[in-house]
Amino acid sequence: MLLASHPYWTDYVSAFGAAVGIVVAAGAFVVAFGSARDSRRSADAAEKTATSAQEQLMLARSEHEQLEADRMRQPAVESIDLSPIEPKPGEKTPAGVFRIGFTNTGNRDLQDALLTILFERGCAATLTDRWGEPDTDQSKEDTRERWPGIKGAPLAFDYFARSVTVPVGVSLARYVYIPHPGRFPIRVKLFHASLAGSGPWTDRWIEIDDKRNASVVEIGDGSAGPYDGHDADFDAPPAA
Repeated sequence: MLLASHPYWTDYVSAFGAAVGIVVAAGAFVVAFGSARDSRRSADAAEKTATSAQEQLMLARSEHEQLEADRMRQPAVESIDLSPIEPKPGEKTPAGVFRIGFTNTGNRDLQDALLTILFERGCAATLTDRWGEPDTDQSKEDTRERWPGIKGAPLAFDYFARSVTVPVGVSLARYVYIPHPGRFPIRVKLFHASLAGSGPWTDRWIEIDDKRNASVVEIGDGSAGPYDGHDADFDAPPAA
């Protein structure tokens, strides 16, 4: 019996089929690997997009909360105080000068508020520094206003109007000089839209004695003559 010394053609076919199967399997693996890699890239990109969106949302919320916090912060001035100057050791009190002061007790700077100092024309008041040296700007206006306890037509007054800015926790002081003895009505107002009631005011008598020492008298004091009464309510003058 003769033995075959060469492979049958069927063996070639089988070997070729196996080779084709390997190539197809390898191709499928490459495709599958590429798809997995693309899917991973897409997933990474989606995760980065989501992370970025979340960060932007958190930033927007933080900015909104900061804006709300800023909006809620307001300056506050509880009162305006008038007083004589208290001399420091070894210091001489300037004659005829008194102090006007207030403090921003709020949690936001008071910016560009309007401070007005209204006085009787006959007192010839001037603005000074703490030592009685006159300010370079003595510009003033005139107005007519009612005064506590006074009946009839509003009275004529002169007034200083100055823009002031007061940081949080800071006190501001202004000084006024009256050159001759007497008792004079003084009205001080502070206006700013952010202040409660749009700002405080006060009415006082300033008394300058014969030695030109200044003292402050409450409006309600019984010795205040025709001006005794209460703080002005700023009623509008009656129609003519």
